[in-house]
Amino acid sequence: MCLMYGEIMTKQLLTIFLILFIFCAAGCDSGTQTTQNQDIGEIQWQSDGSAIFGYIQSYALNINTTQPPIAYSIAKFNTDGSLAQTYNSNGPASRPVDPITGQITESYSPSIYLSPDGSQIVTQLENDLYRYNVKTNVLQKLDSLQHLITVSPDLHYTVSTNSPQIQPIKTIYIYDILNSPIRLVKKFDIDNVALEPGLWLANTGMFAITCYDSTGAHVDIFDTTGSLRNIIGGAETAFHNVAYNTLANDIFLRNWAGKSTDQFLDKINLSSMTRTNILNFQVENFDITADEQVIIYSAKDTINSTVHGNSMKIRNLQTLKELPQPLATDIMRYVVLSHSQDRVAYVRGDINFNQIQTISFARP
Repeated sequence: MCLMYGEIMTKQLLTIFLILFIFCAAGCDSGTQTTQNQDIGEIQWQSDGSAIFGYIQSYALNINTTQPPIAYSIAKFNTDGSLAQTYNSNGPASRPVDPITGQITESYSPSIYLSPDGSQIVTQLENDLYRYNVKTNVLQKLDSLQHLITVSPDLHYTVSTNSPQIQPIKTIYIYDILNSPIRLVKKFDIDNVALEPGLWLANTGMFAITCYDSTGAHVDIFDTTGSLRNIIGGAETAFHNVAYNTLANDIFLRNWAGKSTDQFLDKINLSSMTRTNILNFQVENFDITADEQVIIYSAKDTINSTVHGNSMKIRNLQTLKELPQPLATDIMRYVVLSHSQDRVAYVRGDINFNQIQTISFARP
C-alpha cells in the first residue's frame, strides 16, 4: 500500500509540475518586459500662455510587438509641459516622414496652426486638410488630398498642393477656409517645391515657399494672387528654423549656400532686401524676441554629445553677449518662446521617450 501511495504521489507531483510549466510557458511569467514609448511631434504656445498644443504618439512595446508607424494625435499640454488631454486619438493622424518605412507621406508642414484663443486648429492629418474645434471636439475635413504648406495666422487662408512629391512641377492651391465650403482663391504652378513648411508673412498678404535649385535651395515669396513678389537666394524655411517679425518686416531663416555646413542664420529685411548674418554657425532650432534683440537657439556642441549633442543658449544680438552657461543641455528638438516671452518650451529625451519641458526665460 505504501508503495502504491508513493507512486500516486509521484505521478500527482509530475502532473502539477507539467501544468505549471505549460501555464508559465503560456505567459504566466515569461519574462517579457513592456516599455512605454512617447514622441512629441510639434509644440505651439497658446497666445495667452495658458497652454501648449502639439502632437503626441504613445504606445507600449515588448518582445512580441513591433514599433508602429508614426501616427501623431493632437494634444493639449499644461504650462509645465505635462499632458492635459489628447484629442482624435482614434481618428486620422499626422504622419510626416516615417522613420520605420522611410516612406514620405508628403506632409510639407507637420505643424499645428492655432487660433489666438486656442479654440481652433488647422492642420494636415493623413493627406487631407482639417480644422479641429477644441471646445466642441469637432473635426472637420476641409479638403481631401491636399498637402499643407502654410496657414495664415488668423486661420483665414491655407496654402497647399495636391501634387505628388515625385512630380517636379507642383500645383499650389490658396484656399479661403472661412467659407463653408472652402473657396479656392488661386491655383498656380511652381517648380521643385521642397518638402518643407512655408511661412505666412503676417499682415502682408504674402507667404514664403522653399524651392530646390542647382546650388541648394531658395525662397520664393508670393501673394494671394499667385504673383511672385521676391526671391531669397540660398535660403530655406526649415521646420522650427524660421521666424518673421511683422513690425520690422524681417524674416529670419537658415542660409543654404550649397553645403550643409553653410546653413548659418541670416536676417533679411523684406522692404530693402538687406541681408545680415546673425549666427555664423549651424543652428538646430531657434526663436527670436519680438524686438529682435535676443535669440534663443540650440546648436550642436560637445556638452551632451553622448545623447544628442544639443544645448540651448541665449545671445543678445545687440551686445553679442551670451549667458555663461547654457539654459539647458538636454534639448532634443524645438525652441518655442511664449508670446509673453517669459518662458521657453522645448522637447527633451530620446527617440524612444521624450517630453515637453518649459523653463523661465531671462535676457542676458
